[in-house]
Amino acid sequence: MTVHQLGSGAVMASGAGAKAANLDRAAADGLPVPAGFVVPDAADLGDLGPAGLGPALRPLSAAVAVRSAFSAEDGVATAMAGRFETELGVAANEEDVAAAVARVRESGSVEPSARRDVLVMSMVAAERAGVLFTEQQFEDDLVNVVSGLAESLVSGAEAGEEFQLPKLRWREQPDPSQPGWKQRLALLMRDVSQTFGEGDWDIEWADDGTTCWLVQLRPITASPRRNETFTIANHKEILPELPSVLMASVVESSAHDLMSFYRDVDPNLPVDRPFIESFAGRPYINLSQLTDLLRRLGLPTALLADSLGGEPELLIGAQPLRLFRSLPTLVRLGIAQLGAVGRAEQAERDIEALANSGLEDFEATLEALRRVYVELVTQMSSLATAMSVPVALLRRLGVLDAHLSTQRTPGTQMLDDLEPLTTLANRDDSVRAELEAGHLPDDPSFERLWHRWCEAHGHRGVFESDVARPRFSEEPAPILSSILNGGLGAGSGSASNKARSSTLAMVTKPLWSVARRPMAAREQIRWSAMRSFATIRGRLLALADQAVAAGQMPDRAAVWDLSIDELVLMSEGHTWTAEKWAARRQQIEARSTLRLPDLLRRFDDLTQLGGAAVDDGTRVFRGVSLTAGVVEGVALRCAEPPASLPDGFDPATTILVARSVDAGWVPAFGQVAGVAVEIGGDLSHGSIILRELGLPAVTNLGEIGPAVATGVEVRLDAGSGRLELTGPEADD
Repeated sequence: MTVHQLGSGAVMASGAGAKAANLDRAAADGLPVPAGFVVPDAADLGDLGPAGLGPALRPLSAAVAVRSAFSAEDGVATAMAGRFETELGVAANEEDVAAAVARVRESGSVEPSARRDVLVMSMVAAERAGVLFTEQQFEDDLVNVVSGLAESLVSGAEAGEEFQLPKLRWREQPDPSQPGWKQRLALLMRDVSQTFGEGDWDIEWADDGTTCWLVQLRPITASPRRNETFTIANHKEILPELPSVLMASVVESSAHDLMSFYRDVDPNLPVDRPFIESFAGRPYINLSQLTDLLRRLGLPTALLADSLGGEPELLIGAQPLRLFRSLPTLVRLGIAQLGAVGRAEQAERDIEALANSGLEDFEATLEALRRVYVELVTQMSSLATAMSVPVALLRRLGVLDAHLSTQRTPGTQMLDDLEPLTTLANRDDSVRAELEAGHLPDDPSFERLWHRWCEAHGHRGVFESDVARPRFSEEPAPILSSILNGGLGAGSGSASNKARSSTLAMVTKPLWSVARRPMAAREQIRWSAMRSFATIRGRLLALADQAVAAGQMPDRAAVWDLSIDELVLMSEGHTWTAEKWAARRQQIEARSTLRLPDLLRRFDDLTQLGGAAVDDGTRVFRGVSLTAGVVEGVALRCAEPPASLPDGFDPATTILVARSVDAGWVPAFGQVAGVAVEIGGDLSHGSIILRELGLPAVTNLGEIGPAVATGVEVRLDAGSGRLELTGPEADD
């Protein structure tokens, strides 16, 4: 019997367990593994050849580490880390090493049939050492580091310093501004991935100031929770400040399916982590995951700001080597985008079918709602990608707003179709009087026109992506106010937008036609999905009425206060007590008082994030320009679109200030001179509609907080993307 040298291939050939076999493979491939050998399980320590352990120890350092390498360790299902003895700093002589091997062999408990091989390796004179977790789903490795050896770290005696180390791929080099040991660690991990491929590995390493050594490599059996970054965009655009419990659960339960488009194109993309998580009842999008997706493909992370608003988590430019390596995936994505409009048209038919069949109980109805939501978001994401490049080019050329002002999508068509009703109200004083009183006029002509408008648009509403919110056909006050106002307000910037039409706009019409089709399809599928939402909403309310009659709910509105799983239990006869209903309402009320930031980390203390934004005295806020035009007037800050302007506010000088906007805000757009939005991308629904209307508008201003409260005098320079305080600040 003899020992097996690491790097000789004999360890793997002997059938040793993963712990020893992985190091043998790494050393054989030239990775920096400390010199060492494996004492096989069957070896008699007194019969290791004529010279015993001496020849094997001679190339090693004066002190060695003796570790278990049992076949039960480092498996895919269980690592058994720390279960067995490790002896460090053992003098490299036969007697001491043999005694240490014997003690390690006898440590712990494994099945009698399990092999008890033992590793003997040179000690590294480590200046720094640590543990690193590398996972396929992340573009950064998670590292814990301590000074000296990492024994206190792996034993849990010392927490160490934690940081994230960007992965290097083929031929990539580390950031030269980083400390040398970090550069060496990054290069080591690059070479490990070349040897072992993309995988999920728990790695122990040690750096002696010259070389970063691979000490141990085992599969990750339980991933660490990372403190990832989440963003409320673009949910902030389409959902109310606090969504209903039901809609939040629909969004979160759909998270895995929402990334299916990318998963189908390339299963190796990092899209299998939780894409959506809820914080205090609000569904947030995993910004870290989207950032990693772009980094994996080699695309600039600034693209996220264009589509979601806000700032990218990491600002990394295009990476040519990764772009080259990702070319097959990018080509498949490009080919898939060519069929985006056709898929959206098919999805419209599927959405209609889902909402018009098999809605017998809560379970079936909620599954239909979830599937409609998934189909809507999936197709809109695909269409947004399809139009992103031509839109970006048109924006860079300065002609995007001119083209958008000529387009009519279902969102802007809502206002256009009010014209007959406005005309009737202007010529019939009795109709106008009833509208001013907030009533639907009892007039046959008005009723006929109103029914026609509701057939086309009555299923839309304020924050319509939350099925709990009423539709315009149920609560028409904002639309009645628009009829009285005569459509788009006097302060609109449509004229200035049309004035920007130029020879360049004519020349770029072919490029505009490429962008227009997916843009129109995106708004059309939203129109169709909201029609299905209205149908499903009606069915949920009918089921709620049945539950109220059966004593399972206190009132029909309670249906929005339960999650999908809780409502399914209703179908099975579950009834909540009065105390549980009171506790749920109290929870919702408490959550409604929280004001969470647009960006947060998974481990943030939400109780410390609540409250109003701090006013730092800023007088000028900069965002993204959506249209041209300058408006001076008074801010009207609204959490939801107002049914009508408050007393004293003039449509020609009122500037609407909102945290976010969507199609449900269209009636409000017709009553103001300009719009300032805290968050929203260039390609968001609200931004597209504002461009089409030509209303002076700026988005992505950030959390402008109480500084821009109702009544504050402001100047909106839409063309330069600025909102400026021009008068004294209003009291909070």
